[in-house]
Amino acid sequence: MTVRRNLILGFIFSSAVASGLFFLPKSVVSNKPAEVSSKTTSKPEENQGKESLPELHKPDAATEKEISEIRNSMSGKSVERDLAVSGEKLAKAFLKGKQYDSAGAWFENSMKMDPSRHLEFEAGSAYFEALAFSTSPSKLEATGDKVRKLLSTVDRKNPKYAEAQAKAAMTWVNSPTPMKGILKLREIASENPDNVYVAYQLGVLSFQSGQYEKAVDRFRKVLSLESENVNSWFYLSSSLLQAGKKKEALEAARAGYRLAKEDDSKASFEELLKQLE
Repeated sequence: MTVRRNLILGFIFSSAVASGLFFLPKSVVSNKPAEVSSKTTSKPEENQGKESLPELHKPDAATEKEISEIRNSMSGKSVERDLAVSGEKLAKAFLKGKQYDSAGAWFENSMKMDPSRHLEFEAGSAYFEALAFSTSPSKLEATGDKVRKLLSTVDRKNPKYAEAQAKAAMTWVNSPTPMKGILKLREIASENPDNVYVAYQLGVLSFQSGQYEKAVDRFRKVLSLESENVNSWFYLSSSLLQAGKKKEALEAARAGYRLAKEDDSKASFEELLKQLE
């Protein structure tokens, strides 16, 4: 997740905490597959309608080619287990192309075609990413419900269990009852004190609620566990700046900029550095 993408989510959550209202960017949805019966052996059909995607979220040429090749390969298959394998590949390709609803739907389809496949975390996480691009409160509510339903079935033995629980909690933060999610997230953090994802989300919430000193502590905690977490460097710098510690903020921004690889993350750091230098 890039810095700019995370700032979108952070804004959404802070807005929800403040007023319970929803103000979100345009949805990223394309070619969402229809429901697939577990009894059919035919290739899953996809809806023909397409929504216009912002240029930022259109797959690049290589990803579009990959999606097309996977679809073509599925046309000659009739065994559901084979289709399930291809369906998962297609979901991952959509995920790469930032088409999160389509990715989530194909992860679900893969499980329906082959119940032995457990992709609940992957499907729920894809829909979680789609939350930041939902077009309306009703869409947001429906997607949030889907995220919680899928992630609640993630096995406790799964290494991603704590992250799954945290994402489910974050959907409540972005609802008319945000404290339900915040309290749940704190509970998860107390049970998993060294989980990078959980600590990071608490840091974001501290930042968005104006608790900058607490945010500094939480992002330092994340970086003590994962020193190359680019988003945490960005939020640490921003938190230090808001706390009046400009010199430390500049050091953190420079450290994060050196690690940033994606263009939009670099651009976010450049904007921050302009304020600090």
